[in-house]
Amino acid sequence: MIDPGRLFMLGVEGTRPRPQAVALLKATNASGVLLLARNIQNPLQTRALTQGLQDRLGRRLLFAVDHEGGNVLRFQRGITVFPGNAALGRLDSERAALEVGRQMGSELRALGIEMNLAPVLDVLTERYNPGIGLRSFGSDPGLAARLGAAMIRGLEARGVRACAKHFPGKGAATKDAHVELPTIHLSRPDFEKGHLLPFKAAIRSGASAVMSSHVLYPFFDSLPATFSKRIATGLVRGELGFEGALITDDLCMGAVLQDRTIPAAALEAFQAGHDMLLIAFNPKEQRRAVERLRESCAKGAVEASRLTESLGRVERLLERRPKPRGLPDFEKGARLCRMIAREALRVWPGQARLPVSRRESLLVLFPDLRSVTARFTFEGGALAPERMIRRAFAAWKMRRFERVPLEGSISEERLRMAVAEAGAVVCFCFEAARFAAEKAVLESLRRLAPSKTVVCYLRNPLDREAAPEMTAVVPYGYHAASLASALAVIVKGAR
Repeated sequence: MIDPGRLFMLGVEGTRPRPQAVALLKATNASGVLLLARNIQNPLQTRALTQGLQDRLGRRLLFAVDHEGGNVLRFQRGITVFPGNAALGRLDSERAALEVGRQMGSELRALGIEMNLAPVLDVLTERYNPGIGLRSFGSDPGLAARLGAAMIRGLEARGVRACAKHFPGKGAATKDAHVELPTIHLSRPDFEKGHLLPFKAAIRSGASAVMSSHVLYPFFDSLPATFSKRIATGLVRGELGFEGALITDDLCMGAVLQDRTIPAAALEAFQAGHDMLLIAFNPKEQRRAVERLRESCAKGAVEASRLTESLGRVERLLERRPKPRGLPDFEKGARLCRMIAREALRVWPGQARLPVSRRESLLVLFPDLRSVTARFTFEGGALAPERMIRRAFAAWKMRRFERVPLEGSISEERLRMAVAEAGAVVCFCFEAARFAAEKAVLESLRRLAPSKTVVCYLRNPLDREAAPEMTAVVPYGYHAASLASALAVIVKGAR
């Protein structure tokens, strides 16, 4: 008898094959394991984890990770941290996207990870999108189609299965599905013209999987895409002819849980047409979800042919592929990384000059990243970006470094005095649209010192709209290569 548990991809706890994780995978018979930052310390440990879990279970597992480059990062060290899709979009180079996919594939495959939940193919609009942003190649559907297809070819060529997301596109969303359900109000023609093109290209390029989105599209259905048979079956299978695996986004997100339990969501997503059901957290609910689907199948509420069809697609994901020859070329990856970061950088001239003069007394404002480590992973750890910035400005004899709290507020009087004493101000802004303290700092600098302030916008280029007259540097990312490219402009000769 076919076990519906085989259709699940589950997150597990721990950085080694803990008994709880082994017991969960045995009880559920899940085929896939989603690796998150909580599972990853370094490459050797990650390889030991993937191999150890399979050894203890005595069967193949499909290990997957969100390795998009840029904002979404699970590895702090030991793997090439590429600038994200937005930086690649600035280059508009299919060759670069292909090479990024190849490098990602080689490095992931060496760790026993055979699926990358990437690339993101959502096409941005002019409105702020808190869940996507720099994860997108940009606002041009053709650009996203070309670069996404190239990255997919690169990943698949190195034996790593690519998963295009978030179908059928949530670039026009103005809410983050991690928190609440977004609704996209577009006509069907406008949506097809602006958002479906990259997914059509992904399917043609050989993507092994497509991930759906927790977004409501009223012109398609009254149900979110995750639970819409019109989308998961009618659109992806019928109209686009996709024959690979359709995977849900994490069923633990706020967009799902605001009106469904995890077990109910898993059953409904399967009935809509999904082949693999992704649940990242909560072992108790993971078990309940598997049991709920098993019970429904046992009672005949699910057609046997439907179950067989989905299991066949999941089994194809588990098929072994030839391993790339040799070890990953990390130096090649580093060169590619630096090139993308350098070419992606954008500067908007303003009242302050670049580079910042070393003769000036300097005030550096940098976000306190320690408070957001539960939501964001930083290359080298939460303090690594700050250390890099401090080193870059170490030559200034007269300098002051202030951390800007992301959770909380900054003293207006303290900031006013620090700005008054400085001959030049360099402000690194993480994301003012998300964090009120950073927005307040930008507004204060605009009022107090626009002529001597340079702002480096790390996560959201749209933040510049809050202070358009100030000199702006946009590296389209905040990991080491992107910071280095920004510093090379702000501080002449910085490394």
